Amino acid sequence: MSDVTEIAQPTTATKAATPRDKRKRRRFERIKAVGRELFLKDGYQATTLRAIAKKARVSAATIVVHFGDKDELVALLYSEDQKTITEQAYLELSESKGFLDQSIDGFRHYYRYFALYPNFIRAILQTTSLYHPTSMPSRPAGESAMRSVTRIKRTVEIARRRSEITIEESDDALAFLIFGVYLTEIRWWLGSGNLDVELGLARLRHALSILQRGFSSSTNLPVCKDAAAPQ
Repeated sequence: MSDVTEIAQPTTATKAATPRDKRKRRRFERIKAVGRELFLKDGYQATTLRAIAKKARVSAATIVVHFGDKDELVALLYSEDQKTITEQAYLELSESKGFLDQSIDGFRHYYRYFALYPNFIRAILQTTSLYHPTSMPSRPAGESAMRSVTRIKRTVEIARRRSEITIEESDDALAFLIFGVYLTEIRWWLGSGNLDVELGLARLRHALSILQRGFSSSTNLPVCKDAAAPQ
């Protein structure tokens, strides 16, 4: 036990939610629930703020106050799902796994989700902030992207410790490059009309194997032969 007497820090009591606060929270959650239902059922283009407002029993202006616009609402809904998916993908990280294996095992969680809700994801990909996560880091789309990039960076760090990556470039730069390839592959897969998860992952694995060879100062890395080249 330390002889130093700790000075008690002032604490701030948690303010109890007022009835008005509770109504606002219920309204906020109701708008999200209706927005998710309509986006999934009718698609992004066909779903308007007016339609959401009508079913949620609020005004369109109220939705704007809470979320800004339709893009921000759909990005927030995805961000909530993506946070859970990323937590699952983190569980695939392992010092015993090679770069390609743990990369694909992690991305598989996203692909499975995308296969379930392809129209929803196509709407997400229309938001430009997803492609520039550092430009709006505090916005839902930026938060989603940065979560993915941060997880990818962990795979890079593990691969570097395993000497699978030896190039003298920052891990951040490599993670952003992998993220860009992943987005490209997702867009191709969603547009292909064949949402076979393992087919999409095979293409992604092939692309990442090419990157991995560039990430190593050695030319002795084996060529990935278990993934079909992009058609």
